Amino acid sequence: MDDQSSLSDFVQASRVLKVKSPLGEDQLLPERLTVEEGVSQLFDIRLTVRAKKEAVKPEELIGRLVDVSVEISQGEGEGGGVRRPFNGLVTELHEGPPITRGLRSYAMTIRPQMWLLSRRSDCRIWMDKTALDVVETLFSEHGIPAPDTSGIISPPPAQHYSVQFNETDLDYLTRRFEEDGLFYWFSHEDGSHKLHVADSASGWLGPSPAAQGEGTVRLAQGSSDRNHINDWARRFSYVSGQRAGADWNFETPGMVPGTMTPSLVQMPDAMKRELYEYPARIRTVEEAERAQKLRTQAIEADHDRVFGSSTSRILEAGRRFTPYEVAHPEHAYEEHVIIRASHSIVDLSYETNSNEPEYRNHFEAIPSRVPLTPHRTTKRPRIEGTQVAIVAGPEGEEIHPDQYGRIKLWFPWDRKAKKDGTDTCWVRVAQNWAGSTWGGQIIPRIGMEVMVAFVDGDPDRPLVTGVVPNARQTVPYDLPANKTKSTFRTNTHKGSGFNELTFEDENGREEIYIHAQKDRNEKIRNNHSERIDNNWVQSVGHNKSIEVRNNHHEVIGGNMMVTVGPSGIGRVVNSVLNSLVSGIGDVAKNLGFPGLLNPGEGNMSVIVEKNNTESVGVFKAVNVGAGMATNVGMSYSVNAGTRVNLMSNDTMSLSAQNSATVHSGGELHLTCGKANVLMHEDGTVTLSGTKLFLDFAEIEINGEQRVVVNGGRIDLN
Repeated sequence: MDDQSSLSDFVQASRVLKVKSPLGEDQLLPERLTVEEGVSQLFDIRLTVRAKKEAVKPEELIGRLVDVSVEISQGEGEGGGVRRPFNGLVTELHEGPPITRGLRSYAMTIRPQMWLLSRRSDCRIWMDKTALDVVETLFSEHGIPAPDTSGIISPPPAQHYSVQFNETDLDYLTRRFEEDGLFYWFSHEDGSHKLHVADSASGWLGPSPAAQGEGTVRLAQGSSDRNHINDWARRFSYVSGQRAGADWNFETPGMVPGTMTPSLVQMPDAMKRELYEYPARIRTVEEAERAQKLRTQAIEADHDRVFGSSTSRILEAGRRFTPYEVAHPEHAYEEHVIIRASHSIVDLSYETNSNEPEYRNHFEAIPSRVPLTPHRTTKRPRIEGTQVAIVAGPEGEEIHPDQYGRIKLWFPWDRKAKKDGTDTCWVRVAQNWAGSTWGGQIIPRIGMEVMVAFVDGDPDRPLVTGVVPNARQTVPYDLPANKTKSTFRTNTHKGSGFNELTFEDENGREEIYIHAQKDRNEKIRNNHSERIDNNWVQSVGHNKSIEVRNNHHEVIGGNMMVTVGPSGIGRVVNSVLNSLVSGIGDVAKNLGFPGLLNPGEGNMSVIVEKNNTESVGVFKAVNVGAGMATNVGMSYSVNAGTRVNLMSNDTMSLSAQNSATVHSGGELHLTCGKANVLMHEDGTVTLSGTKLFLDFAEIEINGEQRVVVNGGRIDLN
């Protein structure tokens, strides 16, 4: 080009390469274009241009969409030809040195809008979302047009709990795509580009508009002609015979979920080569079958690949084509799809006046009947060690478990957490022991700070391992003042009070303290033994009841006193009992003093201030080794239903200060040796014996009817 040519001579009309940018028509003159595109990858376009503008500001291009097009065929008039468009977002701008005629060189990197997802990272919980829900949500948040998902035949299931942990939005999205066997690519048109997502071979696109419906491309090995495939090399790879995986599901402990899926591509002895995975991140056999099917499809897609190069400008990633040979029409080729391609074109027409560019591409293809199910290449985040979380639950509730004792949590890194448990999963809690309806059961309460580990380091599998105090959830006793105490204290649910078990280990003050806010119940299936080496004091505020089904045996080495009633001596005892309430432990330690409650060893005193009633169903015996005295202040009554026996091995005396009465409803017998007195109910009195002596100052005998005296001899003086 002549050095005197003005800048107005530099236009893009009839050029093989054209660019449209926010700078305006013909402000950027493209010279070199390289494009890397493929399935399940972001396209990358490198464009070298000359700028008419003296200085291009970065904000004029970076973050803005530009169009680059390549001429496919020429047409009549301006814009009458067929062009293949590329559209994308300028993400990098390299400013070069000034070159001829006042133009400056610039190099741009152009990527899809989806690339913006790599510019934001987050820690976020996705609840009950499918991969399609995720892509729609993220694209909406980033202001990107919705993708085309018409190529999905079997929509992926929702994941109940999935954590995006220190991942970019792009990494999380592609990871979810890979887990669900979804592959994607981009199509271009003037002014926009679109993401296509598919899960089966039926989702592949047909020929592009630039191909004008032509789906065949001529194959001519070694040819340099335009629009020919000049290199076609097919490669076959060894494929493992089967995929297998297993995992653990605590809800089905009797079965380890897992499955095995054989490959449809069978190599010699391939069944001996199994790809096994644990944990496979599955819960059921159905999930295992689906997962292993996708993993098998991924390795099967590696089996048959074509690597080639061409000068055909209509080959695009994600689109089908069929090669054919003119020289060998008998060679039949099945339909393929481009899965990876790199394009390069150089247009030096601004310098040479030549409009014949250098264009080549290199590509990779697979049969179009094969879905390019992705491998899981995106690294999953791992959480090593433990994290802090806070127990969550509904407002107004204090304890919120499910049937397995699982709880809800919110993590400090979750900026969207509602903190009421509605936006998170149930989390298992490690106990000190667990069994079939036995073991430990301690449910962390809402607001408590807990430590969380992650099974296999997986953020999707949290496990509570313990509870830690903080400035709000403080320790039961002030520290370090009570450092010798080991305490287990639980507060009353939705009330005031607590239950407590405390061990005091201070030397000389060792103690086990138990506090029950309401009831304390014990049940022993066999024996219960207690040994108290010093004193034992019990204080019962109201009633006390003892039930003994068989025998009750007590041995008291010293004395026993039982006092019933609040007055008299009872008042003294009552004052002692009151002191027990405020310091029962100290009283127990000091109970060895002599006096009222301990009047010497070997004695038992029972003091009843009012009434004392005993009821014995069958038989009662009292055995006293020495003497027994009964002192009754007023009346004393003995009532026997059948018989009363009084017996003394020595003497017996009955004494009454005033009168004594003996009454018998039938006969009354008095017997002493051979002497007898018998009184009948009819009034007959019989005296019998060896001799009868009557010694009175005066004797009167009165027989109303008669007096009969019989004797061998009667002496009257």
